[in-house]
Amino acid sequence: MVIFSIIISNTTSPPREDQQKQKKHKQAVNQRIKKLKECINKHRPLSWSAISSFEYSKDDFYSKYVLGEKTDPNSKMLFGNEVGGRLATEPNFLPEIPRYEIYEQKLAGKIDDIHLIGYLDNFCPETKNFHEFKTSSSKTRWTQEKAQEHGQIMFYKFLIYQNYGIDPSTIKCNLFYIPVEEAGDFSMKLSNEPIQCFEVIHSVTDIIKFGNYIKKIWQKMQDFVEKKELAL
Repeated sequence: MVIFSIIISNTTSPPREDQQKQKKHKQAVNQRIKKLKECINKHRPLSWSAISSFEYSKDDFYSKYVLGEKTDPNSKMLFGNEVGGRLATEPNFLPEIPRYEIYEQKLAGKIDDIHLIGYLDNFCPETKNFHEFKTSSSKTRWTQEKAQEHGQIMFYKFLIYQNYGIDPSTIKCNLFYIPVEEAGDFSMKLSNEPIQCFEVIHSVTDIIKFGNYIKKIWQKMQDFVEKKELAL
């Protein structure tokens, strides 16, 4: 019976060398996780793009924001960037869209130990109002309800609230939906559909709740990174 128990013990417990290897592997993984978290936070502050990427596809988020893998922009993204650039440099381009003084206004912030960064499409330094320009080939992509619930606008209002202490309900944000369509050569062009403007209003409570959302999503990101690393 004693011999039998020894055999069972040897077949169910890993040798001490394996245990030590597992311990070292776990320590190495934990160290890598720590470095990854520091990299995401300190060297690349949390942006709305990162949050949106994580919500859409956690694996894509991991590839882009943790591993640093780059993907080529598609034709819709390229044309959206072109439209944004022309709005900033050509006053006669889409004159029905009003402009503020500053383009790509950088705002940084911090909540707990989470560093934040945002770039507002079009910003008024006096009033702190801002515009967001969105191109889309989908006629149902933007509505008043979708604009109101769009996290990017709340993210930017949170940063304005942090930087200037302004009541978010007094900040005017207009989301301009600019319809586009395929040009027939794998590129995009402006559509003949009218541009739509959605004014988005939030209360202080809305923005404080969004701050709590940032903390929750950041923790989910950390947990996912740890899970991925431990699986290697």
